[in-house]
Amino acid sequence: MKLATEIITKDYELTYLIPGDLLDADVSRLKKEIVDLAAKNKGKVVKEDDWGRKHLAYDIVQAGKTYNEAVYVHMVLNFPVTKVQAFDQALTLHREIIRHLLVVADDSTEVVQD
Repeated sequence: MKLATEIITKDYELTYLIPGDLLDADVSRLKKEIVDLAAKNKGKVVKEDDWGRKHLAYDIVQAGKTYNEAVYVHMVLNFPVTKVQAFDQALTLHREIIRHLLVVADDSTEVVQD
């Protein structure tokens, strides 16, 4: 007898900041790294929105560098609930991301049967 395993997935909103002094090619590379990191953790990108370069409300000092401008990127991701914590931890440890915020999007819970 084969037991059905249920994988519960939810939509999450991710907003992250990349240093504003990077070239467009480096920004594209970082965006691809984040998408690949999500895929590595069994997530998929539902929507991606680039908010562009903006001046920060206050300077952020990280790893001895001061940032006063950043590139804002907003994404909606769909993840199994068991993999979200690993993805969030990987974002925290990523050296080129200044700040990030990962929150549950809404009550759009989906159950996938294997």
